Amino acid sequence: MSDVLFGQSYYLRFDPKLFEAMQPYPPLGTLYAASYIRSRNYEVALFDAMLADSEMDWAAALDREQPRFAVIYEDNFNYLSKMCLLRMRQAAFRMIELARERGCLTIVAGSDASDRAGLYLARGADFVLNGEGEATLGELLDHFSGRTQAAPTAIAGLSFRSGRGDDIVVTPRRPDITDLDALPLPAWDLVDVGRYRAVWTGRHGYYSMNMATSRGCPYHCNWCAKPIWGQRYNVRSPERVVSELAWLKETYHPDHIWFVDDILGLKPGWIQRFAECIEREAMQTPFKSLCRVDLL
Repeated sequence: MSDVLFGQSYYLRFDPKLFEAMQPYPPLGTLYAASYIRSRNYEVALFDAMLADSEMDWAAALDREQPRFAVIYEDNFNYLSKMCLLRMRQAAFRMIELARERGCLTIVAGSDASDRAGLYLARGADFVLNGEGEATLGELLDHFSGRTQAAPTAIAGLSFRSGRGDDIVVTPRRPDITDLDALPLPAWDLVDVGRYRAVWTGRHGYYSMNMATSRGCPYHCNWCAKPIWGQRYNVRSPERVVSELAWLKETYHPDHIWFVDDILGLKPGWIQRFAECIEREAMQTPFKSLCRVDLL
């Protein structure tokens, strides 16, 4: 049993184009949130929808873990654009329904939920996390666990029903997390890494894992996930990134890394320092990333 069951609502099977490509990655944003909440002394578990068959797998996880809190994340890190397929939105709605049927306090996070909180609240979500979710979620769980007297109206970054008809309370936006190095590393121990490895090596002959070096992008592409990141850019130190890479290599032995940043290495001097750290630690590893052509 767990205090908090994290789930993500991106089912690769429901996305025919990417299911055919079959390059699955674990839900990095969800793993960051799970790690952060675990650091606050909550027992956490993960339902990873990426390779699941249907929402009924989520129901089975709820029955197994019997959590008090069900936290449903969209897959914000793994895909650059705000691509909320209607099928994935419907999956999230069904996951909310299944959690509520089991008496869970149900919390939703992600770019689509931040953008359209009313839709998710109307389908049964108790709370929507607006923007970055870690700190907001921690304070909300503390409230319902009796660790703090702060009411939800005093917690930044929330949307929820007021209890008066269809009125929705939206609290002020929470300030950005600027010190990304202070966040605990993603909770990789919750992931069935062996299953991902088998899919990758069987289909492509190598195993790829995902990492993030930054959050956000200052540019204004009209299809991007602005409800989460806005137009700001915060970056981890090259030293912290290389330290995580070394840990992943030692622990899980990936052959390749996907840096899932909206834009990699935008901060002046970052790429040079990153290269120096890679060379010093002999961590040369093939990787792919996204960047603007006019910045190369």
